[in-house]
Amino acid sequence: MDFEPTEDQRAIAELGGRILRERLPPERLRALDEDPDWFARDVWQELARAGLIGAPLPERDGGGGLDILEACLVLEEIGRTVAPVPYLATVVLGAMPVAAFGTTALRARLLPGVIDGSAVLTAALVEDGDEGALAPPRTRARRDGAGFVLDGEKRFVPALHLAAHVLVPARLDDGTTAVFVVDPAAPGATRDRVVATSFEPLGMLSLRAVRVSADDVLGAPGEGAAVVEWTRQRAVAGVCATAAGVCAEALRLTAAHVSEREQFGQKIATFQAVAHRAADAYVDSRAIALTARQAAWRLAEGLPAAEALAIAKFWAADGGQRVAHAAQHLHGGIGVDTSYPLHRYFRWAKQLELSFGAAPAQLRHFGAMLAERGPDA
Repeated sequence: MDFEPTEDQRAIAELGGRILRERLPPERLRALDEDPDWFARDVWQELARAGLIGAPLPERDGGGGLDILEACLVLEEIGRTVAPVPYLATVVLGAMPVAAFGTTALRARLLPGVIDGSAVLTAALVEDGDEGALAPPRTRARRDGAGFVLDGEKRFVPALHLAAHVLVPARLDDGTTAVFVVDPAAPGATRDRVVATSFEPLGMLSLRAVRVSADDVLGAPGEGAAVVEWTRQRAVAGVCATAAGVCAEALRLTAAHVSEREQFGQKIATFQAVAHRAADAYVDSRAIALTARQAAWRLAEGLPAAEALAIAKFWAADGGQRVAHAAQHLHGGIGVDTSYPLHRYFRWAKQLELSFGAAPAQLRHFGAMLAERGPDA
């Protein structure tokens, strides 16, 4: 298989990378770390004008007609530049499920604002004790007249503080799942803020008798489990692509440093221990990138991707933390200087390691899939 991007895909990645690098130098990123919204709004608008926010959405909705693979190429550039923009939340967690499962009216209401950069969406997939978003939701939804009433709590919701709407999976009285489009400012909904390792604000969403219209349901009410899994798989692919970008740039910074830094009158890149550590990090970085690309490609092609995603997320978590530690170690003392650019990549790698389940959780998930297949599969 050839996972090299096409000419059009390379153009998308290069355009996104150029915008992000030009608009987000290290001093701008330091300032945004102090911004309570942690959001480069001007860069977001520029991505929208360039068509990169709408690129993975269908042409019928005003998008570019591309798919998750192209979204992951943009996310890889976001990882390379550690850019504080809610692309994963808005495009992958929010807009793509709406485009795939929403009614014509719902798509017309939500997607134009996403495409022009004026609206942020997200999804609340994670609950307490289920960081991988693999179990049925404990949040409940009961019918009330023509609509529904929701009660429950969601954790670690990305871009919740910016979102106009949140996709919320909930369990119906018959035990099936539905996915609701919720206004986080609706009566009964409250948002609490936590700050992740990467300094990204994550939201805790509490729902107490929140009313939702029957028009704000993705797909058929009892078929929400498929919508959740469809969304979760693409979210994991997006996390892995972001991790690939983070690790690639951390390694580039490290290669430049060890090629210039001298000790005992020699460039430290010539020291055998340094070269071996850097080589191991390079192998990990390439494995992260390849497995992430394979998983995204399988999703885009409509092929079964659950096992590929578990493998990719394992590499993003296990290999990603090794790359982050090697990069910081090989930088010596300046590797722990929070004003030096590398430290931001370390924080991002650690955050992405845990997003949607750390390495042990991925191995358990992968093992369960193998066991379910049986020895003769």
